[in-house]
Amino acid sequence: MLTSKEMLLLIAVIAVYGGIRLLPRLLAGAGAFLSVERAREQSERDDVTLLDVRSALEFAAQPGHIPGAVNIPLPQLRHRLADGSALPDDRARTVIVICQTDSRAAYAVRLLRRYGVHRAYVLGGGMNAWEQAGYPIESVPWRGQ
Repeated sequence: MLTSKEMLLLIAVIAVYGGIRLLPRLLAGAGAFLSVERAREQSERDDVTLLDVRSALEFAAQPGHIPGAVNIPLPQLRHRLADGSALPDDRARTVIVICQTDSRAAYAVRLLRRYGVHRAYVLGGGMNAWEQAGYPIESVPWRGQ
């Protein structure tokens, strides 16, 4: 039997863990997550940009990245958005943002929307979900830049 002190500690741990798991969804906003299946469908359209915000090493190495994705690591995204070099000038494009899980992508979607890209979505589950679904992945040799 748990004491009341142990029970309160257990409740606090569960609350913190749940809050951490929900944080990406709170950052990106309602409706910002696409299932891996929906993202795969969308990725084949000409008016969709796949934006991978992982590090260059994560993007290049195993398991690799989604074919056709553009890599702009999250720490560089704000600067690249500010100077206009991040994405094509068409703010009406759909942008699907990718990271390993979906935490960094949720933050990136929030940034994109601040800069006027309103059709920005998170690949729910990130590369982990994409790989688990068996969808195409490519990698390139890492040159350590």
